[in-house]
Amino acid sequence: MVNNKEEMSQADLIMEYYKRNPKREIPHPEIVDWVVEEFRKRTGKVFRDPDRAIRKLSQEGQLIKINKGVYKYDPEFINHRELEDFTTAQKEVIFKRDNYRCVVCGRGRIDGIEIQADHIKPKELGGKIDKIL
Repeated sequence: MVNNKEEMSQADLIMEYYKRNPKREIPHPEIVDWVVEEFRKRTGKVFRDPDRAIRKLSQEGQLIKINKGVYKYDPEFINHRELEDFTTAQKEVIFKRDNYRCVVCGRGRIDGIEIQADHIKPKELGGKIDKIL
């Protein structure tokens, strides 16, 4: 725990709560209420936009998004997590396989739509790149 008001990081405070509650799925209101009040107590300042800070921690791989507004911290998952991105070659294989069209709506480059290669299971939820080449 950081006692110096200057050193208090909003992200550190969020992670402090999650680390006190490992592997527990924490609903958004619970963490937001706690972190806003605790930040005010420790720093005398207002914690602005805790939602964004929580999402950012999830995107960075520190938290696991369970569903909308519910995240959890799992030290084993975090320690072994590698965010994988498709290489240019992998993207081309995917695009060619799908005839340069979106697999959801069917539109593609010919329709003026920019297509994206995406994971079947989102990276934020632990999705991995399968060997496609």
